[in-house]
Amino acid sequence: MNTVDLHVHSNKSDGSFTPSELVDMAIAKGLTAFALTDHDTTAGVKEAVAYGQEKGIEVIPGIEFSTEYYGKDIHIVGLFIDEDAPAFQEQIGSFVRAREERNEKMCARLAADGIDISYEKLLEAFPDCVITRGHYSRYLLDHGYVKSLPEAFDRYLGDHTKYFVPREKITPAQAVSLILAVKGIPVLAHPTLYHMGKDNLSSLVRHLKEA
Repeated sequence: MNTVDLHVHSNKSDGSFTPSELVDMAIAKGLTAFALTDHDTTAGVKEAVAYGQEKGIEVIPGIEFSTEYYGKDIHIVGLFIDEDAPAFQEQIGSFVRAREERNEKMCARLAADGIDISYEKLLEAFPDCVITRGHYSRYLLDHGYVKSLPEAFDRYLGDHTKYFVPREKITPAQAVSLILAVKGIPVLAHPTLYHMGKDNLSSLVRHLKEA
């Protein structure tokens, strides 16, 4: 039986391994294919696809968009995308710039309370990455401010904390449109994790189906 994984992150966003290392891991686990779906970036796709071809495993070009739906953070994955489309890359660039602005503000709030952190230090610790709150949690753990990754979110990074800075997000339907425009297949990621209730989840699925 062929086994695939259609939702994988590399260290180009909040994963732990390089795109090439993911190829080796996928082969070791007996996968026949996997999709690289980093947050708001396709920076690792070419490396993974090329190395996958060399190693005889299919790597599906993908991406994961963070969107907002009635106050909920909803993730939309795009599979089999044409990641080189200029308009698509321009849009991704705007998402990255929004993240950068948000990260500057979050770092300033944390630093104001005595934490030795800055956006530059995060980039130094996690080079060539789209910085997410997952990177903050690892930074805080590595520098002794927390004893676990969950504690980092509870004390410093969660939506309920005074350090959290929301960033402007697109809607799920807009993410679907972006993915379809580059010949991709849009997918609602991990729907049970949103804890929306059956009726609200069904409503979201209908909304996305229409889109």
